Parts: sequence; C-alpha cells; structure tokens
Amino acid sequence: MHAHSAKQEALHAIERLPDDVPFDEIVYRLYVLGKVQQGLKDIDAGRTVSTEELAREIEAW
Repeated sequence: MHAHSAKQEALHAIERLPDDVPFDEIVYRLYVLGKVQQGLKDIDAGRTVSTEELAREIEAW
C-alpha cells in the first residue's frame, strides 16, 4: 500500500464512483475507507484480538 495522504485517498475513492452517486453514499464510502485504514494501522501496531479471545468475549455477552 502506498503512503498517500488521507485527502489523496479520499479523492481517489470519490473519482472511482459514478457521477450520479448520492452525497450520502460518498460520505458513507469515505467513512468506511477511514475505518479500514484505521484497522490496518491497528494491525501494524499489534492492536489485535485473537479468534479465541473474541470467542470468549462473545460467549460472555
């Protein structure tokens, strides 16, 4: 993955959408893109949960 700025990533994502895309869809796609990027940063930083730990947490619900 290339080290692009958040603005560059947002512009690239928007440019790939059709011209008639609703504004709400643009906002949603940018929100999801931001969450995915944050998740990748968390993985790189070791902030993860094992499958077993997640299963224990779900069982506790």
